[in-house]
Amino acid sequence: MSIDELSLSGLLVSIARECLDSLKRNRLAAGLAVIALVTTTVLAFSSQYDERARYRAVLLPDIAASEARFQEEMRDAETTRNETWRLYYFIDAHRKVRGILDLLNRRWPHTREGRRAHADLIRYYDLLSEDFAIVRTQASLDEQLDFLALWKKSEAERRPLRERWQKWVNSSGL
Repeated sequence: MSIDELSLSGLLVSIARECLDSLKRNRLAAGLAVIALVTTTVLAFSSQYDERARYRAVLLPDIAASEARFQEEMRDAETTRNETWRLYYFIDAHRKVRGILDLLNRRWPHTREGRRAHADLIRYYDLLSEDFAIVRTQASLDEQLDFLALWKKSEAERRPLRERWQKWVNSSGL
């Protein structure tokens, strides 16, 4: 036994020779395997899976329902005349935002574009949750603070993130 036979390169050369010999003996099977490999590779790289239909059918109803509950709390906070209830609705809306975040973090789309759009929505609600905490802290320090106006201003700054997500969901794709 020589040193070349024990080396890694000798092993690789031996494997390559056996593969070539096997291909020579089984030309039909080898040819069909190569055709299948090329065909599936071309199809895999050229196909564009658009998961928006699945996202709209599976994830969007839960997201929409959670957002509707959040928006209802915010509407209640804006329309009530009782300041104690206004604060209660505001705090409950903050809880709803955290619930939306939990939902969004549990269920993700699979394509790169879908994950990017979904991440924008998560970022939007994450920033809203931070804004709620900041506004609640400021409201606890200043009882005369118009916390709803302050929150509306910060939400308007965050809205482009949600609009990017909305644009992806509503676009037709290919």
